[in-house]
Amino acid sequence: MSEVDAERVERARQRVVDATRSARLARIAAAGPLRDRARRRSRRIVVVAIAAGVVAVFLAAGIVVFAVHNRSASERADAATDALDGSRSAVTALLTADPRDPGGYVDRALAVTTGEQHDRLAASRDALAAEIGRQDQPSTGQVVSAGLITDPSSDDVGAQARVLMVAEATDPTLVGGDRGDRRVTIEITMTRTPAGWLMSQAGQR
Repeated sequence: MSEVDAERVERARQRVVDATRSARLARIAAAGPLRDRARRRSRRIVVVAIAAGVVAVFLAAGIVVFAVHNRSASERADAATDALDGSRSAVTALLTADPRDPGGYVDRALAVTTGEQHDRLAASRDALAAEIGRQDQPSTGQVVSAGLITDPSSDDVGAQARVLMVAEATDPTLVGGDRGDRRVTIEITMTRTPAGWLMSQAGQR
């Protein structure tokens, strides 16, 4: 190999060494920014994941609250309907009496009442049966209109609802009206019991 060729080879080798060193230095210089960018990307991913998790939790909580609220509202609406239906049945039972079966009337009256109303009827059972037995003819009655004054708070045992009712009766005295009245207006308190909604108080308005 001539001296000229040897110089060319040496220059080529030096260029390779320089290029290799430059590439290595470039990689070293870029490593820091790349690491920083990777860290920032990781932090963004973590933040997005946390935010998504928080949103999911709040969304799930909102769905649960909405479902519970709807179920509670539905239960209260059902309780109101049951209380109103119970009041109609109770008043109809109290206004329907047959002198041929005074004991049966008292039994039916006791079956639709509770609390003070039930205790009052039970205490005067014999006198009430005697009064029914003295009637000239059966007495009947029907509910003309009824509406809730206060809604029940729930359908749990012990819950109460107040009802205002207008009824027609052949013997209004059976629900506290005057004998000459054809129609009576009654305020009723219905109480939820294990047996359903029963009348606990009643009085003429």
